[in-house]
Amino acid sequence: MSPRIPAELRVLRDLFHLSDPAPGHVRDAGYAAAGLARGRSGAATLELVGDSAEEPAPVRAGNATAIAEPRVLTFLMPGRIVELDLVPQVEGLFRASGMVVSRSGQGRPQGEVVLRHPAGRCVAELDSFGAFHVSDVPAGPLGLVLRAAGSAPAVADWLLC
Repeated sequence: MSPRIPAELRVLRDLFHLSDPAPGHVRDAGYAAAGLARGRSGAATLELVGDSAEEPAPVRAGNATAIAEPRVLTFLMPGRIVELDLVPQVEGLFRASGMVVSRSGQGRPQGEVVLRHPAGRCVAELDSFGAFHVSDVPAGPLGLVLRAAGSAPAVADWLLC
């Protein structure tokens, strides 16, 4: 049984579609992200605990050219911390790098970090120190999955970059 949308919400939806329609690729990416998020049953959760995009922007004096700052994201799960830096490269693409840090007393993390996006995914192997690097990550909806060796994948909620 599908839930019925109340008439008031249908009218409001139609008004938004007429006055400010979302571009097709944005709408499709949103539906793709929602569908992938629902399909993660049984996975551990990577909780977003820090996002540099939420910090106030520094005030610059004079006529300085805006420099694209990296976006720093921090995710937490029991026993692990994932730091992710998204550095703008060319228009619409990021370079992603970061590190998976284990709690004291645990071995070095092994496995891979997967960055999911509507067009596919980018995979980065963890090196011997738990660091990873991947280029050409497209802007838009982005999901993070940590696939540590010997444990179930840990999945973060989708975000927009």
